Amino acid sequence: MGIIFARLFSSLFGNKEGRILVLGLDNAGKTTILYRLQMGEVVSTIPTIGFNVETVQYNNIKFQVWDLGGQTSIRPYWRCYFPNTQAIIYVSDSSDTDRLVVAKEEFHAILEVTHFPWSRSS
Repeated sequence: MGIIFARLFSSLFGNKEGRILVLGLDNAGKTTILYRLQMGEVVSTIPTIGFNVETVQYNNIKFQVWDLGGQTSIRPYWRCYFPNTQAIIYVSDSSDTDRLVVAKEEFHAILEVTHFPWSRSS
């Protein structure tokens, strides 16, 4: 009976897609999180120059997850990826205490330019 309802629900609502950005300072663990979501395991990574994109499926929802590089020179371009984004995962390395203030400032900068329901600029 559950299979019938699942198929009916799927046929009525179809597969959904969403876009997620993974942002944070360089070396915060963004790529590790992306591949943990996609493959279910922690893999060794190298610094991201530019971005990584992977599709992560959960039930009938496909997420296109964009892991954007966090180097100082790349951060101003994050805003180019905001349109058509349903969620942002902001990663902060709590053990990098020397850069917690910078991570906070970058997070607040994201909130200033986004138009998500939870942002201050809405």
